[in-house]
Parts: sequence; structure tokens; C-alpha cells
Amino acid sequence: MGQDSGFLTAPLASLVVLGLLVAVVVLSGVRRVETSERLVVRRFGRTIGVRGPGLRFLLPFADTGVRVPKGVHPYDIWLKATTRDGVSVRVKALAMMGADDPVMYASATDSPSSAAQAIAEVALRDVIADRDLADLPSLMANRDDADLVRRVNEAIRPWGVAADLVSITDAMVPVRAGLPLCRCGAPATGPRRAAPR
Repeated sequence: MGQDSGFLTAPLASLVVLGLLVAVVVLSGVRRVETSERLVVRRFGRTIGVRGPGLRFLLPFADTGVRVPKGVHPYDIWLKATTRDGVSVRVKALAMMGADDPVMYASATDSPSSAAQAIAEVALRDVIADRDLADLPSLMANRDDADLVRRVNEAIRPWGVAADLVSITDAMVPVRAGLPLCRCGAPATGPRRAAPR
């Protein structure tokens, strides 16, 4: 009788272990998607959809999920550029960018936000190369330049990112070697000399 009870517990123990394994596998497919993100779901590498906030279930071993941030985020961009009339300037810009196409964003090989920021920098450099130094103050005064936004968006669109606002906030021009930088639109001032006694 002792042998029979040992024989019955082995299959029962196997069922318990199997049940636990199934529960772990099923639970491994549960994902919580926050309100500030979207989940791009791929099955065997092919995109099958975008899931919104809440608890979502992915088929274990078949599905993978890529989290995509939702909303627009500010990016400070610093760059050196040369104007059309050959003047080197240091420019600071503000870009409000965010994921516009979650599937394209999730498909980007590099970090899409970093890539978009670098590409926005190149687009801004091109915009400045099309302008003379005298045009920069008016470009800075117009804080919502539609052409600037359009040109940046054309460059960053392949990463699934779009810009709502692109604004050049500061530009500095080296006056000459050995002197501090001069802000665009402000008169250049050299070193002050001591008043004669």
C-alpha cells in the first residue's frame, strides 16, 4: 500500500509542476501599457497592431512588444553653422518633438529620439546655410516659423517622429579671435579700456 501511495503522488506532483509552468508562461505574456505610451506588437517579427493603455496580452514565444512614448517632449539643440554669407555662428534651438507614427518609431534601428534630434540639427544647419547673418534676428523673432518646422519634419519623418515647434532661441557670432562671442542682433562690444587718469 505504501508503494501505491508513492505511485499516485508522482503523477500528481508532475501535474502541479506542469500547471505552475503553464501559469508562468501565460503570465509572461501580460503587459501593462501606461497612458503615456503605446505598445507596438509584433508576431514573429511582423507588426500586427498598436495597443493602447491598460493590461495587454501577448502570445508567449510568438509576440514581442515595443514601447513607444506618447506626447511631445522638449529638446535643446546646440549646433555650429555657417550662414550663406560665410559667417560661423553658434546656435541654440528648441524643438518640441514626439512619436508621430508608433510603428515607424518602433521599427527604427537606433534610438529614434536621439536620431531625430541629430537629424533636426542637420536640418537647422541647412536652414541657417540658406540665410545671411542679417536674417538671423528675424528668424529668432518669429518663434513659430512654419518653414522651419516643415523642413525639420521632412528630415525626421522616417523615424516616426514629428515636430510641433522648432524655434531658434539664441545665436552667437565670434567677433574676432580673442574676443568673446557676440549675440545676434546685439551690437558687438570690444574689451573696455581703462579711462585715462
